[in-house]
Amino acid sequence: MPPSLERERARFLAQYKMGKFVKWEVKEGKLLGSLDQKAVKDEEVWDGCYVIRSDVPKEELAAAQTVAGYKKLELVEQAFRQIKTVQLEVRPVYHKLDRRIRSHVFLCMLAYYLQWHMKQRLAPLFAQDGREKNRRWSFANVLERLKAIRQQRVRLNGIEFNQITSPYQDQQKILELLKVKL
Repeated sequence: MPPSLERERARFLAQYKMGKFVKWEVKEGKLLGSLDQKAVKDEEVWDGCYVIRSDVPKEELAAAQTVAGYKKLELVEQAFRQIKTVQLEVRPVYHKLDRRIRSHVFLCMLAYYLQWHMKQRLAPLFAQDGREKNRRWSFANVLERLKAIRQQRVRLNGIEFNQITSPYQDQQKILELLKVKL
């Protein structure tokens, strides 16, 4: 195969990552490729399959437990996404001292821990809600509704006291599910 055709073939294979499915031939100085239908059919057997390897002996961890542990990684990834997004409003902070780094990580994990418990207690609210576009409640919506409850220091004729706004019905329901009393 001429070098220019070999380069073209290599570029195509690198771009589409399907070299094992293409049969190549040179006709009249042109590089022609066609799908190898048998190779495609043979590979379809593996569609939807994945392999999980572990260095833990089978006696200590069964295959089903290994798969379950792998699937739980999604929860960890979701937690980090939530910590990094606006929901928890934890921004990157650049620390130079180890104790400050440990404190920052601790606060991030504490925020996630509180969020996880809030979601557990708010599960009935989310369960009775609609689906997808028809949903009213999300964790972000709950936080927004709770932010609307205010406390302020009032000073009137020499008397000082804290005044808390009266929660609306939906806010009261959220507070009850969270077991919070104002």
